[in-house]
Amino acid sequence: MRVFFAVFITALFITVPNAALAGAWTMNQGGLYTKLSYNRYVTDSIFGPGGGRNALPNKAKFYDNNVTFYGEYGLTDRLTLSASLPYKSLRSSYWRDYEEDDQDKREYVVKRYHGGGDVEVGLKYGLLQTPFVGAVQFLYKNAGLYTSRETVMPGNNQSDYEVRLLAGKSLWPFPGYCGAEVGYRFRTKAPSDEFKYLLEFGMDLTQKLSLRLKLDGTKSMHNAQRVSAPKPQRSAYVDDETGQVIVAQNTSVTSAASGNPSLGLSYDLGKVETALNYKFTERWSGEVAYTTYPYGKNISPGRMYSIGIVYYFENKKQ
Repeated sequence: MRVFFAVFITALFITVPNAALAGAWTMNQGGLYTKLSYNRYVTDSIFGPGGGRNALPNKAKFYDNNVTFYGEYGLTDRLTLSASLPYKSLRSSYWRDYEEDDQDKREYVVKRYHGGGDVEVGLKYGLLQTPFVGAVQFLYKNAGLYTSRETVMPGNNQSDYEVRLLAGKSLWPFPGYCGAEVGYRFRTKAPSDEFKYLLEFGMDLTQKLSLRLKLDGTKSMHNAQRVSAPKPQRSAYVDDETGQVIVAQNTSVTSAASGNPSLGLSYDLGKVETALNYKFTERWSGEVAYTTYPYGKNISPGRMYSIGIVYYFENKKQ
């Protein structure tokens, strides 16, 4: 199944000449935008139900290093196809206290995951060109590249469906633009549905260097299913030396569920991204970005560093 989804997405962007632009703007027919980025997310804290920030229990730390391909392709001048395909390397670590031979002991536990994350495919349709650019977007997220048995979960292992309205406006003769988006994400299985919002501002600093600022927010709709924690699996054996019955408890299920603090069933979160893009040639550019998480509830904040290479073919009309 994992191989099928990987081949499907790859074939999608090879057989169709490939992908588009951010925000409300759609690509010209045959136009292409692709970005291959390396992203590193680190956290050792969590937002509580009241929004306060606390350290993760047991001095836990979580790292998400991923390489993500994102692309947009203009099917027509109004209709744009998009897709996102991540490959993740996750590391979750914490201290575990236990008792052995009537002595309190401590063990440093490290759990890892290497593999695909959630794949997202979308269609964006242009509605307006004046007095501002307007569009509607439909997104589908699929968890086919991993299973519920992973040691550290790269996602919630369910499908999402999202509808989003987008608006954008050029600020010319000022060399910049602004954008706004609102959307609703329907989440299957246990997680709560989400209200999405985004504000974006970008400007050219020089002919080759541009700046982008983005606030990307999620608000829980508080309709998550109540999920009881799975019962730990228990086993027993007889110690050959002492003759005692030793009861062992396998907590791998609960550990896997809690190994990724950037996931949640019902949470609020705000992310602020600052990005710089440098244009090497007409079609190639490089991008660096830093993302902070200034507010939220029931989810981990953190820091994310990104570096990417961008290819953009506008396919201008004669």
